[in-house]
Amino acid sequence: MKKIYTILAGSLMSLLSFAGNGYDDGKLSITYAGNDDIRISVDGREYTDRDNTVMIDNLRPGYHTIKVYKKRGRNGWDIFGSNKNRDKVLYSNSMYIKSRTFVDVMINRFGRAFVDERRIDNNGRWDDDRYDDDRYDDDYDHNNDDWNNGNGNVIRDRDFTAAKEQIKKEWFENTRLTIAKQIIDANNFRSSQVKEIVNLFTFENNKLEIAKYAYRKTVDKQNYFQVNDAFTFSSSKDELARFIRDNR
Repeated sequence: MKKIYTILAGSLMSLLSFAGNGYDDGKLSITYAGNDDIRISVDGREYTDRDNTVMIDNLRPGYHTIKVYKKRGRNGWDIFGSNKNRDKVLYSNSMYIKSRTFVDVMINRFGRAFVDERRIDNNGRWDDDRYDDDRYDDDYDHNNDDWNNGNGNVIRDRDFTAAKEQIKKEWFENTRLTIAKQIIDANNFRSSQVKEIVNLFTFENNKLEIAKYAYRKTVDKQNYFQVNDAFTFSSSKDELARFIRDNR
């Protein structure tokens, strides 16, 4: 009985973490651009696609696992029923859904994904402009002063805290690198925030790799010297300086 209760409780918590119905919820669209028969799974739950497209509303902010399978055999089924174990994984990744954001994922036939983000307004609609060009209402995020100063869409403080926790919980630095790059791809940062991310890594080469990777997504590049404080060796600081000079 206790085991059954534990399973039911775990299923309920999984459901609650997946779908919400709140002000901060996001939307996710997944489209496959090829002609193959596919199946799409988000957080372990399969969705029936319509013309190779799945639209999911009311997603809680945070990471969601997306998997797209290319069906094998005749429509992915055999005479004995489901033949899912033979399906080929075409795309598998963890996608960070920001609050009140519509994320559109387009996956080509080679398994490469193209991601577009757009802000959801108070009426549940998203702007026609790209997320990076969007303009927030002044009262949307009082903690994000950089936006009003013309520095671009900097990640919100609470989202940044959640992102750092997501990186820190990974045991292996290679996995941390992968997660950090996904977060960097989806956001803009201040130099001080980049320094905090770099400090989450132990090995100097990984610190340097992330510092270089985040430079293009930093809104106050004139302050990037702050990132130097995260390095142990002067050679790393020198290499970062050369990288910045070559990428201005």
